[in-house]
Amino acid sequence: MNQIEQMFNLQKQLNDDTNGEIWLTGVTRENRKISWYQCIYMEVAEAIDSFNWKHWKNIDNEPDWANIRVELVDIWHFIMSESIRINDEKYANKFLELQPKGDFDVDVLVNSLESMLSLSVTSSIKPETKNIREITDLFFTIISRLDINIEDLYKRYVVKNQLNTFRQKNGYKDGSYIKLWDGVEDNVVAFKIMDKNPTITPIELYKKLDFEYSQL
Repeated sequence: MNQIEQMFNLQKQLNDDTNGEIWLTGVTRENRKISWYQCIYMEVAEAIDSFNWKHWKNIDNEPDWANIRVELVDIWHFIMSESIRINDEKYANKFLELQPKGDFDVDVLVNSLESMLSLSVTSSIKPETKNIREITDLFFTIISRLDINIEDLYKRYVVKNQLNTFRQKNGYKDGSYIKLWDGVEDNVVAFKIMDKNPTITPIELYKKLDFEYSQL
């Protein structure tokens, strides 16, 4: 099983645990409608906001590259979810041999994100358009420009997947979950664990998250 297939398996398990297997029909176990396209465009907007696009602010400010990468991993969660829902998850395998460019061209990156936003909004309003393949193509174009290969995407995804699983099992939905761990956001803690343990497995990462949380 390749790393893309592993990510899809982890995503389906997360969705099953969070929403019940009924999520494949487009609703949660509480009968709440799910729109993965809406999830995508909201995260895309957050990624765009990490660029220095505001003309009334300092034009020399660097984009928040770290947060842009985090938002892209969140977007990937939702791309996979929609692909699984329509039984089209094999399409992403065409990017297994992704060759990162790493040119960090801000204008190209923002334009690509805006195109993704437009496609996801269109499919949210008109579900029959089914733009998930075009969105997937754009996603991999964007991460290649950020010098992210499949192995790096996998590592980043595993961090967020296990953190999201941990959140759901520790009161995220009912509001009892603590997101700031000694003043540090849980995202940052999780990625630091991965940085210190680059070969860590999903199960080991979860155990470390559980230990850190128990110390609060």
